[in-house]
Amino acid sequence: MKNVKNKATDTKPPSVKDWGDIPKDNIDLNYIYKIFFGKTNSEVQTLFNGIVAIEYVDALRWMPTRPFSYYIKGFIDFILNKHYTGIDANDAAYSFLRLIKEKVDSNKSSILSLKYEIISTIDFIISNQDYFRLADDEESYKIYQYIKRNL
Repeated sequence: MKNVKNKATDTKPPSVKDWGDIPKDNIDLNYIYKIFFGKTNSEVQTLFNGIVAIEYVDALRWMPTRPFSYYIKGFIDFILNKHYTGIDANDAAYSFLRLIKEKVDSNKSSILSLKYEIISTIDFIISNQDYFRLADDEESYKIYQYIKRNL
């Protein structure tokens, strides 16, 4: 399968300024910063496909807006390319749907600029339900409908 790339995924990774002031006592954000800072979206593909992939996908939810906007595009590329080894295809799809639903509910303005990419990715997931093993998964379909209605 030919690798798919978002045109924006080749831009520079978020700067120190984009990450903002990270309080020393924010253990989660400091950990995420150490893992992701300075990495290109090509470089984070291995994180999304590793043994603790779900942890790294979960880390996206805690990122400031600019880093989130950058790295979610890398996760979108990862989903579209369907090269899963360390993460199950169902886990990748379901994690993406849950993450986007959470952003729609908590901070919709942070993802509005990504609406096209997000909806296209969700459409891709739904049109490949058998591959992602979502055919009998009502919850995923409800999340899909919710996001399309509310984004």
